[in-house]
Amino acid sequence: MTQGKDVMYKTPDGQSVKLSVEGKYKFQPTPKQSEWQCFLFGNRPDSLGIVYRPVKGKVPNLFLRLMMRIFFDCLWVKDKA
Repeated sequence: MTQGKDVMYKTPDGQSVKLSVEGKYKFQPTPKQSEWQCFLFGNRPDSLGIVYRPVKGKVPNLFLRLMMRIFFDCLWVKDKA
């Protein structure tokens, strides 16, 4: 950990404000993606369009995937192993 720094900031109306800048940074690794991908709103695997790939373990269940297919024409496809 590093020490925080105090910075003086002058507001547009002329007042001085003391700001404290902490030296704490947190890096988050990219979460693992699932083996499922969703082609949204009529898009298909052989065309260009919006593709959504959820985080591993957060894939919608079969009922939700079916409802998305019926109401929004979204196609869920599992990657080939």
